[in-house]
Amino acid sequence: MQSAAILTGLAALGTTSRCLAQWPAVTGVLRRLRPMACAALCLGSRPAYAQAPLAGGLPGSWLEVNGFSQRVTNQYGDWSGAYARVVSPRSQDTYYGDLLVLRAFRSQGTQLGVAHRHDWNSHLFHVVGVNVGDGTPILPRFRSDAQVGARLGRRKQWQLTTGGSYVKAPLDGLYDVAATGAIAWFAPRAVLFEVSGRYNISTPGDIRSHRIQGVSIFTPSARRSFSVRVGGGSEGWQIISASTSFRRFHSTEMALAWREKVTPAWALSLQGERYENPFFSRTGVTLGVARYW
Repeated sequence: MQSAAILTGLAALGTTSRCLAQWPAVTGVLRRLRPMACAALCLGSRPAYAQAPLAGGLPGSWLEVNGFSQRVTNQYGDWSGAYARVVSPRSQDTYYGDLLVLRAFRSQGTQLGVAHRHDWNSHLFHVVGVNVGDGTPILPRFRSDAQVGARLGRRKQWQLTTGGSYVKAPLDGLYDVAATGAIAWFAPRAVLFEVSGRYNISTPGDIRSHRIQGVSIFTPSARRSFSVRVGGGSEGWQIISASTSFRRFHSTEMALAWREKVTPAWALSLQGERYENPFFSRTGVTLGVARYW
C-alpha cells in the first residue's frame, strides 16, 4: 500500500539510529555527536515523500514540522499535507512520535504513530512501533513493525537489520504481512550507504510483491546532511477510494534531500521526489523546520 509508509514505518526509524555515534571513522566534531536517528533509512512498505525527515543525519533531540505538496497526473487529484515528528534519544533508548495529516485521491486522513528503539549493547538493538489511522481509505487502519539489528566489523562499520510488519487496511479483510532486511555500510568521510528489501504478501488473493531501495547519506559536518534515495519493484495494491483500488503493478521512485542547521537550535530542509507507476506519477517537494534541544 503506497500510503502505508508515509509516516516512515515508525519501527524502522531507528534502524540506523545513532549512526555517527557508532562511526569510528568520523573524526573531529562528528565523532562527538550525541546519539541520533538517521531516519531516512526506512524499511517501511514503500517510503513516500514524507519519509525523509528534516532532522535525519543531524544530532540531538528535535521537534520538526513539515509541509508537502505533490502534483499527480491523470486526474487522480494532487497530494498535500503536513506532519510533525518528535524524537528523543537517551543513552540506550530512543523514542519517536509522529502525526500526519494527508490529502490524497481527493480524500483526507490523519495518522498517529509511536516507536521505541533499545540498544542492548554496542552491537545489538531492536525497535518496535505502531501506527493508527482514522479509518480513511488512503491510510492504514493499523500498522505494527518489529526489527532487530546488529553492528559488525572491527569499527562496527557494517549494520545488518531484519524484521517484519503487519498493515491492516480500512477495508474489511484486506491486510499485508511483510519481511524486511537491510545492510548498511558506514564508509569513511561521513558517507553512509544502505540497500534494503521487502517481500510482501497481501490478503485476500495471496498477492506477492517485493521492493528494493538504495540510500546514500553524506554528512560533511554536524550542521549539514545530503541524501539520495532510489527504489523500485512491485506493489500488491493501492487504495484510491472505498470502491476503487489498483492491484499487482510495478513502480519506481527517487528523492533528493538537503538538511541544514542554520543555528544551534534550528534547522531547515528541502526535499524533492518523483514516483511513477502505470496509472499515475507524483512529483513534488517537502519543506520543513526543526527545533533542537
